[in-house]
Amino acid sequence: MYNSHLINILSRLDAMMKDESSDPQQREFMQFGVPVCKVTYNHEQGQFIVERYELDQRMYFDDIDLVAIEIYDCLYDFRHSF
Repeated sequence: MYNSHLINILSRLDAMMKDESSDPQQREFMQFGVPVCKVTYNHEQGQFIVERYELDQRMYFDDIDLVAIEIYDCLYDFRHSF
């Protein structure tokens, strides 16, 4: 059975949302051991911040599905840039 990359990304994002600490949750997403993007979840605002390292770009999302797609695209772009 194929292991979906999106399911793995969504499970990490879901864990960020479920964490009950007051600190913003951060996760780094890597490809081939290289950090590609970082995601921060702000509980107070219910907002994700995605930082793409390669493009030096920061995006804000309030929808977990859109965040997962952005992370997937970021990893895909990095994986296929070689």
